[in-house]
Amino acid sequence: MDEMDKKIISILQKDGRASLSSIGKELGISHVAVSKRLENLYEKIVKISAGLNAEYLGYRIAIVNAEVETSERLRELIEIFSKCPRIVFLATITGAYNLMTIMVAEDADTLNAIIEVCSVRAHKGVRRSEAIIGDAPIIPKYLPIKIIVTKKDEDAPCGINCGKCLRYKEKKCLGCPATKYYRGSL
Repeated sequence: MDEMDKKIISILQKDGRASLSSIGKELGISHVAVSKRLENLYEKIVKISAGLNAEYLGYRIAIVNAEVETSERLRELIEIFSKCPRIVFLATITGAYNLMTIMVAEDADTLNAIIEVCSVRAHKGVRRSEAIIGDAPIIPKYLPIKIIVTKKDEDAPCGINCGKCLRYKEKKCLGCPATKYYRGSL
């Protein structure tokens, strides 16, 4: 990645809808040159996607750190939660915990329900965990919140059946967006 690539990325970070022509004009190169550079960047470095404004949507976040007993179970939980529509960040970490997730929910009740019932901390093989609840982030303002538009299943990717969950039945959780039980707006 050279200086011209960095300038292109910087422009796209400010406005992901910037046209090739406008980027080229700003940098003094042709739109064809911009296109070729972007093709190379797309292969390894850059992904253009739609982020959602969590604050505007009224979303809240939870950071859940967990200490998973074995590396095998850690890999299994990563596989399970990589499919969760509420996860916007998933990483292995070092220190007191070895797994960090950042989850989003439409309201405080749903966030509390997912932390207690269907987050990583509720799964076998987790020795201990810590949850930190917060408002929508200030930076970044737009998050990769997944919108599910395909056929919805009975069970969530984490294995929970929302229809059988007490919090869901008591209307203290909107359910998982990946299931047919989801009552939220997305």
